[in-house]
Amino acid sequence: TIFKGEQINIDVLANDTDAENAQLTITAVTAIKGGVPEIINNKVTFVAEEEFTGDAQFSYSISDGAHTAQGLVDITIMLSPADKIIHLKNQVDSFVSHTIAIIDEQQINCVTHPESPQCELVSVKFSDGQFDASKTYQNQTILILDTNLEFSATVRYRSRVKAAFTQGQDGFYHQAQLEAYDPQFHIPKMAKAVLNQIDTFSDDNNNSKFIPATWLDPLSWLSDRLYPFDNYIEYLGHGKTPFLYLLEHNPKAEFVIATPPDFFKIYSGLFCRAELIEEGQADSNLERLRSLVISAANDFKKQVLDEQGIEYINYSGGHTLESVKTRWSQLCVEPEPDINTLVKLLDVYRPFYDVLFNSDNIFSAQASDVNMTSTNNVLDIDKSFKNKILVGDFAILDSKLPIDGKLENVMAPELLINRDNSKHWVDLFINFGVKSRVANKTPLMDTDALGLASYPISSMQPSWAAPVALSWAINIKNSHFPDDALDNNIIEQIKDKMTPELCSYSNWDISSYYGKCKMQDPLLHRQHEVYRLGYLD
Repeated sequence: TIFKGEQINIDVLANDTDAENAQLTITAVTAIKGGVPEIINNKVTFVAEEEFTGDAQFSYSISDGAHTAQGLVDITIMLSPADKIIHLKNQVDSFVSHTIAIIDEQQINCVTHPESPQCELVSVKFSDGQFDASKTYQNQTILILDTNLEFSATVRYRSRVKAAFTQGQDGFYHQAQLEAYDPQFHIPKMAKAVLNQIDTFSDDNNNSKFIPATWLDPLSWLSDRLYPFDNYIEYLGHGKTPFLYLLEHNPKAEFVIATPPDFFKIYSGLFCRAELIEEGQADSNLERLRSLVISAANDFKKQVLDEQGIEYINYSGGHTLESVKTRWSQLCVEPEPDINTLVKLLDVYRPFYDVLFNSDNIFSAQASDVNMTSTNNVLDIDKSFKNKILVGDFAILDSKLPIDGKLENVMAPELLINRDNSKHWVDLFINFGVKSRVANKTPLMDTDALGLASYPISSMQPSWAAPVALSWAINIKNSHFPDDALDNNIIEQIKDKMTPELCSYSNWDISSYYGKCKMQDPLLHRQHEVYRLGYLD
């Protein structure tokens, strides 16, 4: 087997023997199909025709000086990975042109003519679609914990979503389709059809394929005619950006989506009277709350992490002392408790964190906070979570960082003040490549909720750095450890490659980094799967 346009040297005599052990010689070769054979040093060099793919063949004759014999050689000529991407891109371009032509020909405009049959609002449920395992690798299963994930997962990327979970009123997680949870949206009929065709796109061999949003940019303006942004903005939120980043930069990944836990709201009766021991109870409400969280966390590990085969987790969130106070003001009428009780309430989340960040063989990326302190952020900065990396952000147009981030006795790139004062707790800082709305040539890209266009990110948040770091980790795994299972040892090696101990920052105290190269620019060096696999440059 060879790729289109390549050549191969074949020792055809390796399969032929002479009964009297006489020396065999190739006397002739004849092209039959797909390329040109040539005898060179008693072997055959076969050069494939430039545009031919399929089953090629040539014949050859051999002699021992007294007798002759003939043989056939079959060769399969395939498209190279790069050629397959080019061919797929051409198919997508044809699809885009055809779709635009239909919409123009039928003059479909759901803004000016919402009464058109193609603009009728139709239901799209999560259960209407299905996960397509043929598009993904089972060893790239990403759990993303965030808000407002359901819209894009349901109307645009359903085939990539293995399962969806939400936290129920019992504190436990419930799976879509198996129970009452089934996200549903109403969108124009034509928009539904186009988005479904994109999500289920197949190549000439009927193989389901990933299509990058950047390839669909000519369709993005159509969304203003079919399904304007104002019609679905209510469904979007914080989770849109990290979710679509991971989808677009990890073409072979499959996803499990889940809402973040809110134990304080669900168990508000216990939360708001934390120190009280209710009549007939042996334990305080705080202790009972912690027990319920432990049960929910253990169930989450079994039902979500284990049964869904999670290898990677993105959590662009966190829990702080301030967030406990905020929830208290939102949920409780009682006076705010003393600091000791607040600290204990924050620690209620520890069992869930332990499941997320200490479960064996799962790599987790968590977004850092800003202006962190050892008191307010005690849970998020805890270094006992062995399989987690805490990620922050910085922005510079020309980082000049090498591929390993190594800097010797020079200044590290500048951090914003509210990041700089927290840098000793952050494991890794990612360059966004965007500053004052000016982008470099390799900026962090955002994707619109319909997956029809990508563009440089317009805001800085550590939340957007976590999916970049996780995508880089997946790229390291597939580039450096392709044949190894993701276990705790490989996770440590991935983390070491992300922050090797090679740096000496002249503007940092050594206690803030201990030689680790925390400042990194994986986007500059295209260290994502979407680039390694050739979809984008």
